[in-house]
Amino acid sequence: MRSNKLFAVLLALSASTLTFVGCNDSEDSVSPTPTPSGTGKITAIHASPNAPAVDLLLDNVVVGTNLSFPGSTDYLTAPAGTRNLKVRVSGGSTVVIDANLNIAANTNYSVFAVDSVSKISPLVLTDDLTSPAAGKGHVRFAHLSPNAPPVDIALVGGSVVFANVSFKGNTPFTPLNTGTYNLEVRAAGTSNVVLTLPPVTVGEGGIYTIFAKGFLNGTGMQALGAQVLVNKVPLARVMTVHTSPNAPGVDLLVDGTVAGTNLTYPNNTPYLSAAAGMRNIKVNVTGTTTTVINATLDLVGGTSYSVFASDSVSRIAPLVLTDDLATPAAGKAHVRFVHLSPNAPAVDVAVQGGAVVFGNRAFKQFTAFAPIDAGTYNLEVRLAGTTTVVLPLPNIALQAGKIYTVFAKGFVGATGAQALGAQIIVNN
Repeated sequence: MRSNKLFAVLLALSASTLTFVGCNDSEDSVSPTPTPSGTGKITAIHASPNAPAVDLLLDNVVVGTNLSFPGSTDYLTAPAGTRNLKVRVSGGSTVVIDANLNIAANTNYSVFAVDSVSKISPLVLTDDLTSPAAGKGHVRFAHLSPNAPPVDIALVGGSVVFANVSFKGNTPFTPLNTGTYNLEVRAAGTSNVVLTLPPVTVGEGGIYTIFAKGFLNGTGMQALGAQVLVNKVPLARVMTVHTSPNAPGVDLLVDGTVAGTNLTYPNNTPYLSAAAGMRNIKVNVTGTTTTVINATLDLVGGTSYSVFASDSVSRIAPLVLTDDLATPAAGKAHVRFVHLSPNAPAVDVAVQGGAVVFGNRAFKQFTAFAPIDAGTYNLEVRLAGTTTVVLPLPNIALQAGKIYTVFAKGFVGATGAQALGAQIIVNN
């Protein structure tokens, strides 16, 4: 649970400046104690398994209410200097944590309320949110299960990632390749698995904290488990595909910055990284300022998108699809179909002479990614609901573990490069 108004009022707070006047012969005064300048950022995390929901006060100002286990707040801004943090039972006056924090300017902190309720105390970690290298995310682990022994965090059946971490212990942020990890918690130095974690996805540019929570042998909400905090939202990824049969080559601009040049039909870019949030995407005729697509996309961090420049050049428009790049099961490929032939009727995609695989898709319609056994297929495109073949698709080779987009392209009745056809993109 996130308390979204936390620390928002802190910008109005200022630290008191005390002036001392001396009584020496010269009656010189002592210089005022300087007030720290700048701001830091704090996120608070409720990690005490049997503690009730709490309210948060900073310098005796209520800045968040009803934070419950194992929830966390967003990073919000606090003035630099010594700040008093109180944690009290939500809606009451019972204070369970009363601590002074020294907040440095331009520094980020995670404050965990840890241990069982009778021994609750703050654990303050400094968060290095330096951007990871390309293709990497940063991950750290904190052991916050009060009665669990020291543990290792390891790949399922594989090597140890974080070794021998005891209660209240934590690791530095560690660079990992982007991808989805299946992890397990083992008793330190052994192969004894005490907890299997849900898959953890590390996105490019993302920074994460995994913490062990709950009690060994606990039940319900207090059961031993793990929580993933996103300290820094990962980048989004965007692939652009030129599917307008009679449009010229184009340049791509993201927020006014050129991200690619001379993309021609029917080609695509690789996935390009972009900051999450509202991003302006322009498609210009190559080498000119003539904009044929101008769209604002709300990109979610850690999500992949395909942006198809579709339709004939006089009506060109973006078709934006979210790409599910979850790893296929063993022996499977994932395939979707997108109908991008502007003047073609609705179609089915079928096994040659056999069953329909994707049924009744009209222009700009698409399917979800579907699991298909790896292998080589002879497919055909038929008029929807009929056996009339309008386009054969022979020798479609699908490799296990790969993810594909097949799209219909070109014009019915056209010749050459603009002829009706199909294109295959490998998404991973």
